[in-house]
Amino acid sequence: MAGPNTTFTAGAILTAAQMNNVPRGLMAAPATSTSSDTTITTEEIMLTYTFTQVSGRSYLLQYFEPSLTCTAAGTLTARITTGVAGTPYNSSTSPLAILISNTALVTTVYTAGTSGSLTIYATLTASTGTATATRSATRFPQLYAVDLGSL
Repeated sequence: MAGPNTTFTAGAILTAAQMNNVPRGLMAAPATSTSSDTTITTEEIMLTYTFTQVSGRSYLLQYFEPSLTCTAAGTLTARITTGVAGTPYNSSTSPLAILISNTALVTTVYTAGTSGSLTIYATLTASTGTATATRSATRFPQLYAVDLGSL
């Protein structure tokens, strides 16, 4: 198994193994949407993101929803999963007051990759009432994966 890079010193030779440990960054363009969703009650897929993961590498998965309101006071849960009712990677829950209150949600998770294509889903669920995700060209959600390097 590969590991973190060693400290470079003057005169050291950079090796292929060291370069393979370096983070590769964003795995694909972030998934976004400018379409508002005014009907969030049960768990609903908000965004999907597909990338090719590599065994032995670490990934940071992140979902951000910028503007959320609800018709009734309750909570809103954001999850990064392998699909509705799929394996959850992580979730975060935020209290939501009625329409006069606006909140944003972020859920982030660090995970180790296995080889092959992976599609992740960002979902939202309102505990009571109907939630709204308000979006625009300057206020949009994002779902993405960042390669952090080898384990």
